[in-house]
Amino acid sequence: MKRLHVCIVVGVLISLMAAHAAADDYVDMLKQKVPRYERFTTGRFAPMYEPLARQMVLDYKLKTGVAVEIGGSCSPFLMHLARKTEMTCYALDIDVWAMRLLGVMVDEAQLTGRVIPVEGDVQDLPFKDNFADLIFSRGSIPFWPDQTLGLRECYRILKPGGVGYIGHGGFGRLLEPEERAKMVKWRLGWGKNEENRPEGWRGPKEGMLDMAREIGIKEFRLIKEPQVGWWLEFRK
Repeated sequence: MKRLHVCIVVGVLISLMAAHAAADDYVDMLKQKVPRYERFTTGRFAPMYEPLARQMVLDYKLKTGVAVEIGGSCSPFLMHLARKTEMTCYALDIDVWAMRLLGVMVDEAQLTGRVIPVEGDVQDLPFKDNFADLIFSRGSIPFWPDQTLGLRECYRILKPGGVGYIGHGGFGRLLEPEERAKMVKWRLGWGKNEENRPEGWRGPKEGMLDMAREIGIKEFRLIKEPQVGWWLEFRK
């Protein structure tokens, strides 16, 4: 009888080990399918996301409510924001593999229900009007096929009293100077060389302020970061 029990326990352990191995293989496969996964989660750009989340909390007094990030892939920004606030955070990206990987990462970080992956298109956001207290996006607007339509959709889902913060190339003002200097150097390097630019890059549309006026946004401003980029802040 004892031998039977031992066999059963060994069988269960082998099954569990096989399941874990299969899960690890699945996660590795997802990481390989997500463009620039390492760069933004553990690589050269990873240090900017905690300061950016901290900046949003400080500047806009964020505590509760709804945050939506557009085009953040595996959303390291939202992971930090969720830890710093009690907000419900929606990560929207058109990349299905990134959303599947984010689902795994959210569970591992014990943020299930706090950070919610959503596969979707900024040109047709799957959220109701006046939905979000914060809309954040860094670096995705050059890839929007119709930037005016995307910005219009962001404004549609923004709550009255909420804020949108959509940027191109910036790192935020709270990043440590040494880290910022490294990122600026690398950013300027690939920015001058067409071959080093990310696939799909086509730069931001000129006239962001004119675009905001066209959409009917009443309160907005352009925040420039020397050498690297800008942010469009807008309110409803």
